[in-house]
Amino acid sequence: MDHHLKLIAPKHLSCKFLRMDAEKAPFFIHKLCIKTLPTLIVFREGKNVERLTGFEGLIIDPSEPDKWHTGRLEQWLASTGAIQYKVPTEEIKEEMRRMGIRPKGTLWSGTSRSGFQSNV
Repeated sequence: MDHHLKLIAPKHLSCKFLRMDAEKAPFFIHKLCIKTLPTLIVFREGKNVERLTGFEGLIIDPSEPDKWHTGRLEQWLASTGAIQYKVPTEEIKEEMRRMGIRPKGTLWSGTSRSGFQSNV
């Protein structure tokens, strides 16, 4: 989960992301009724509005629960209203390929200034 959130957070500066170590924050774990790790909680105006427990709904293959695409988490966060994200259309994907930008699963990313990695 940390890996995926580290990819998402820099692209969505209007949303605040906070990581808490459960062992070092027992008060918050109890207060938020967290029973399973990882747990992702979306707050709006100080109120808990949505919760993702474990990798519920993100897993593609149940035999490999740790393998899922960052784009699936982005879609979930967008569905809660925490971020704005739209899956690239085929037309946009083709244009990005022509520009030398490559996909990583359902996430288009890389290391250049624009946030994309070029194949050039």
